[in-house]
Amino acid sequence: MTPLTLSGSTAGPPQTFPALLDLLEARPQPALIWYGAGQGEERVELSGRVLQNWTVKLIGLFDQESEIEADDAVLIHAAAHWKAAAVLLAAGALGWRISVIDPGAPQSDQAVLAAAIAAQQPGLVVTERPGDWTGSGTWGQLLGDAELAALSPGLLDASFEEATGQRLPAWALDISAEVRQHPDQLPAPLPPRGLSEVLVPEGARSEPGAAAGRSGGLVVVGASPQAPLQDWGLTHWGAADLLPKMLATWAQSRPVVLFQGDPAAQPQAWEQMLRNEAVR
Repeated sequence: MTPLTLSGSTAGPPQTFPALLDLLEARPQPALIWYGAGQGEERVELSGRVLQNWTVKLIGLFDQESEIEADDAVLIHAAAHWKAAAVLLAAGALGWRISVIDPGAPQSDQAVLAAAIAAQQPGLVVTERPGDWTGSGTWGQLLGDAELAALSPGLLDASFEEATGQRLPAWALDISAEVRQHPDQLPAPLPPRGLSEVLVPEGARSEPGAAAGRSGGLVVVGASPQAPLQDWGLTHWGAADLLPKMLATWAQSRPVVLFQGDPAAQPQAWEQMLRNEAVR
């Protein structure tokens, strides 16, 4: 594949992926904040600089290790996690057609997932549950000729097997084992792909300027949101326009907060997150 690097102006709100990544690189402030779904109130905060670094490494990894090209379909089969969000940003920068399915969400039952895969025909599946896609796994018959990449949740995971105890087939890409080997810069410019060029289903595009009209950032929840927030945007992980909303928020130098759980099922954790991040 053609070598890639960042190249873009940060004058004014960025309009392209290279310019957005330049903006993130220059920001020490929080860009992505993740709250886990467990009872331990786990919280991980990534500055713009750290998010950009992870994204650049992922772009380099996918560019070298995958045969997927721009406009090819990719499925991200993972919960609302900061590492999955970095994969989402990298996939957008590479021009892939992306869909997101949470393995633990109600919509991930066999019939719905099978229909989504049949419609999309992804060339790559990035998943936190690779065992579901191999051998006699739940979705093993649906993978076909698609590539498979495993995503483990830890910040310092040396490999998927070390993090989870599950062995990967030799042909699967272990993101944790490979991504750290890639440099912090890419060797040639990224194409100046516009943020507005992200492919989403018809009618799902975010309203232009929606992020600019808010004073806060964007909250992404693992379950369907029940009521809008006053000053922040609100959507759910897996929404068709998820990536455009995240991009618009980052372009305004505002944070994206991932709440992996269900606000209705975890009201105390939800209220604590709202207080912590001054979300209204």
